[in-house]
Amino acid sequence: MLQARSRLFDSGQDVYFAPVRHHSPACALALREMLRELRPAAVLIEGPDDLDHLLPLLQHADTRAPVALLCQSKHQAARGPDEDADTKSLPEIRSAFYPFCDYSPEWVAARDGAAIGAQVAFIDLPWRDKAWNAGRDAETEGPAEAVRSLMEERHFAHSRYLGAMASRLGCVDHHELWDRLFELRGAQARHDWRSFFGDVFGWCAAARFDYEPEVLEVEGSLARERHMAAHLRRWRERVEGPLVVVTGGFHTPELLDTWQTAEATPVAAKPSTEDGAWLIRYSFDRLDALNGYASGMPSPGYYQRVWERLTGAEPDPFTAVALEALSAFAGRLREEDRGDAASTALVQAAALQVVRLAALRGNIEPGRQDLLDAIRSCFIKTAIDEGTRGFTADLRRFLSGARIGDVPPSAGSPPLVEDARRHARAAGVRMDDSTPRSAQLDLYRKPSHRERSRFFHAMSYLDVGVAAWVSGPDFIGGARLHLLFEEWRVAWSPLVEAKLIELATEGASIEAVCLAKLQREERALAEQGRARSAKAAVMLLQRACLIGLHQRLPQLLQMLAAHLDEDANLASVVDCGHRLVTLWRAREPLGLQQHPQVRALLERVWPAALFLLPDMASCDAAAEAEAVAQLLLLRELGHMLEKSDADAPVVDLEPLHDQLVRFASRVDVAPGVCGASAALLFLAGRWGEAELAGVVSQRFGPGADSASSVRFLNGLMAAAPELLLRLPVLLGHFDRLVRGWDADAFIAQLPDLRHMFTRLKPQETADLATEVSRLHGASSAAFQLAGMNYETTEQDLLAGVRLERSLAAVLERDGLNHWLYCADSRGADADRSKLSETKTR
Repeated sequence: MLQARSRLFDSGQDVYFAPVRHHSPACALALREMLRELRPAAVLIEGPDDLDHLLPLLQHADTRAPVALLCQSKHQAARGPDEDADTKSLPEIRSAFYPFCDYSPEWVAARDGAAIGAQVAFIDLPWRDKAWNAGRDAETEGPAEAVRSLMEERHFAHSRYLGAMASRLGCVDHHELWDRLFELRGAQARHDWRSFFGDVFGWCAAARFDYEPEVLEVEGSLARERHMAAHLRRWRERVEGPLVVVTGGFHTPELLDTWQTAEATPVAAKPSTEDGAWLIRYSFDRLDALNGYASGMPSPGYYQRVWERLTGAEPDPFTAVALEALSAFAGRLREEDRGDAASTALVQAAALQVVRLAALRGNIEPGRQDLLDAIRSCFIKTAIDEGTRGFTADLRRFLSGARIGDVPPSAGSPPLVEDARRHARAAGVRMDDSTPRSAQLDLYRKPSHRERSRFFHAMSYLDVGVAAWVSGPDFIGGARLHLLFEEWRVAWSPLVEAKLIELATEGASIEAVCLAKLQREERALAEQGRARSAKAAVMLLQRACLIGLHQRLPQLLQMLAAHLDEDANLASVVDCGHRLVTLWRAREPLGLQQHPQVRALLERVWPAALFLLPDMASCDAAAEAEAVAQLLLLRELGHMLEKSDADAPVVDLEPLHDQLVRFASRVDVAPGVCGASAALLFLAGRWGEAELAGVVSQRFGPGADSASSVRFLNGLMAAAPELLLRLPVLLGHFDRLVRGWDADAFIAQLPDLRHMFTRLKPQETADLATEVSRLHGASSAAFQLAGMNYETTEQDLLAGVRLERSLAAVLERDGLNHWLYCADSRGADADRSKLSETKTR
């Protein structure tokens, strides 16, 4: 290692290696000193060589970090084992970021190198090369792998050597170890770039010792290093003067050994028409290693403060940052009116502790881990458990920061991205940071808020991540329609632009891309066998209203009208009717005032449902519950149309009642449908107690099938559970039916009975128990306990104890004393005979 270290700065070949850790302020500062002293002819940077054309934008005076090079390409997914050779699947869009911040060594290399007149170039493999994805199991990659970093440093986190060193020095992880060894150096040591990079080389070489060559070949590291070595050889042959090579330190040992013997590589090929690359704005929260980013330093907001102090000639930069961060974080907690807000005394205690922790650990100044430990020790007064997760998340977000960079107008981007930015600014979305903010919209009174709502719904529909719906009326789900306000959580981030770029091939505007997706969903209806589904068609109409595709409404209304005429599914037609009522009542916020077709559709949906209703009579037992539910929804739809405003169509409920009479009067109708129809007729006033009693007598009379009777009662109670209490004749018939069952019949019907009685409220259950007690001649004192008691006296408790003892004695007398304990299901069969004996008694 020592011999290799001596060749880092090879004056004979005039090649100087700068092994760096990505996004390290100390590395960036040392590299700046190196460039100023050597003034090289060329600066070669670890980065995809097919992105050289973006370097002028990266060096532009108007470019402000954090920014990133976003790369995208289309990959045809492999066919599955069940797919034919002719099967065509949609191409998969893969994206990758190459990010920069002010203290990234690569940023300093690109900008400072150009400032001193050096040629600057990337020398790594083209980003679309398969080596970038080598070693990744495609079958196990999740959605997060669709967008990844080209600056990953997973080797350091997995190094056993660095882990052992961190453990021996009492460091939490390799991040704290790095801070102690490299970031927390004195001013003179920070500027001694030769010693600094020599030490970084030792750190990285130690991490590389954990990996066999075979592993590095499979994961693609060696392929990348061969490519970089060939570039280096070519550059050495073509230019005069010093060369500075800036790469991740993990790659430097191999480059030292191989660059002189490598074959000069040709100039990188231009990206194919299937590829795209842009300089885009990036954010600190995406740059943070603790948020899942696989390379560089954690807490970029913290290290940005450090960098500004370091470059500002601050005598004690880390101490100043620690004290500033303590005050700023406490101030943020107070601004948010947090219950765990830090007082001035706590801030002073934390400031004293952060300095003492640094001294205890041998640091010349407080580091990031010292700051974290001081905040946790002084600001948190309870156990660090579930109750402090919110505090910990707030602290992580604070140290991460929310800054978003900027790019010059000449950087360009797909028209879709520009259109989204324009709409986002109009909707009040902050574009300068990525902090989520709340937006409350008054949908009914403010047209501008309705426009913002449509933009948020459109971005949510495209799943690009700008807006997350929190609360408000759910026009598609039909819930909370009484609410007048809508609330969203809104934030702009680099991933938003990445996803928009993926969609850029589908249109040049948000409206066009939404329309393309809506049209695909229309075509999918036919492919899924739902070409005549009125429900699916009206859902597309609702979606179009929400996202602002009002120019598409005439076609969608026409399609819905055609589907309504052809749909043979009652459930679909009834659901369509409910959604049309929602659209009618919310026509102002949804922008449907200018479409009289909605009223015409409302007039057509009622007769369409009535036309399909007779088919319900022949449903089997498995479909009975669904049939009853649709019957109730149809009756609800009729009442909703009756109660609509004066401009709404008026429906005639008499045809529905006539059909219900036919259902309730015929013995060949499904029992559940018969019971629900009888209850609805009674509630509507078409039937009195005499008519209802006649049907009940028929369904519960002599020779009645127990299962059929229970199904009838289940349908009746689904429509009106209170009738079992209001009509003595119904309860009497049901009681006689149950008393006539033997034990096997009772056990067979028990699950349905239990489900049926869950429709009763607790007080109704108590009232039913009282009525059943009366039917069996119990005294009034026996069923008074079924009432509601709001005060419990000592006498009540004693009476309860006596009753419990009496019950236990009865169970023991009947041989059922084991029911007092947790009997398992294995004794159920043996209990049936005992249950029959008890019932007889």
